[in-house]
Amino acid sequence: MRLARLAVVHQLPLERYPPVQNLLECLGQKHDIEVLVLSSPRHDDSFKEQFGSGRVQSNVRRLSCHSRWTALRWLRTLLWHCRTAWELHRFRPHVVLSVEPHSAVAVWLHRNICRGRARLVIQHYEYYSEDDYRRPGNRLLRLNRLFERSLLKQADRVTQTNPDRLRLFLADNPQLRADQLSVWPNYPPKSWLPLPERQWPVNPTGPLRLVIAGAVSLRDTYIGPLAEWINSERQTACTLDIYANSIDAETEAWLRHQIGDSLRYHPGGVPYAELPRILQAFDVGLILYRCHTVNFVWNATNKLFEYLLCGLDVWYPPCMSGVAPYARSTAAPRVLETDFESLQTLDLAPRQTRSHLPSIPWTTTCEDALQPLLELLAAAEHSSTTKHGNNEDQID
Repeated sequence: MRLARLAVVHQLPLERYPPVQNLLECLGQKHDIEVLVLSSPRHDDSFKEQFGSGRVQSNVRRLSCHSRWTALRWLRTLLWHCRTAWELHRFRPHVVLSVEPHSAVAVWLHRNICRGRARLVIQHYEYYSEDDYRRPGNRLLRLNRLFERSLLKQADRVTQTNPDRLRLFLADNPQLRADQLSVWPNYPPKSWLPLPERQWPVNPTGPLRLVIAGAVSLRDTYIGPLAEWINSERQTACTLDIYANSIDAETEAWLRHQIGDSLRYHPGGVPYAELPRILQAFDVGLILYRCHTVNFVWNATNKLFEYLLCGLDVWYPPCMSGVAPYARSTAAPRVLETDFESLQTLDLAPRQTRSHLPSIPWTTTCEDALQPLLELLAAAEHSSTTKHGNNEDQID
């Protein structure tokens, strides 16, 4: 059987990006697709996850780019891009999926130096504004952006995670055609379903169980006022569990002093594959970003859909315009705007029950969102077969 070949170029560590983990989970179920993943390892090595099925796992290749020395980091990053371009040349994919601007130099080298002719998809999990590119420490990102802009006109698809981010990206790149643009949301994988039956709240006679699964920062999230409210003497209606997969030293030191009967901290977070099992033990999932950047203002974060798929209510801050289109209070699970800086005035009573509401579970998965990629891959493989017959040493 002739296999369609897909190369995923993801310069940043895979563990930090649930959307690419979901992509590989989806692709691992496809026996007519051969996948090559080119990425880099986490420099802290706190834990390593397996991605996709055995076929995908064996084709994940990582070359380190990290160094605390600037010159060495630049050298290693340049070597990563050159090695990745060479691996693409050897693999000869039908489609290259270039993820985020960070991956652009390698893909540009493959197409313009190695003369690669694979179809190109440029996928974005984040939106970078002009201010983001100009920030100190983003020189490598600015360099990659130059190469990505050169690739945009060659791309079959350019994606963002929601319509608002796509609108912003198009305003920055007006040369893009309408037929190039797609929205690929960050949904959880189908393998999370079906979930076991559960009651809500988990403990009908106890406090609401709140959970945070993700990055935590005193500067960038509302963890400070939330933890203080949880530990206040008058607050007995909620408990909080924090699974932090990314946390700075200052926040962690502060958070350890907040641990008590109502607040539990689980350092290191949890492997992504274990997340649905963990979330089933809670009632409310929290999204806490302070939205210091345009990217976070218009972020419909993957955590929103992970919480919803597991049946949790979601509380999110007013600044997150990207979550607002999903807000609802008339069906379970609910998505409720919450002012985390004024929790002492929050009326918890209507949030402690939802038995009177109709149940409309979230069931959309990443397999639905990634269908356009699978169709493009099938079309590219078919075009190659039509053009070159059965000679597998030639591709389009």
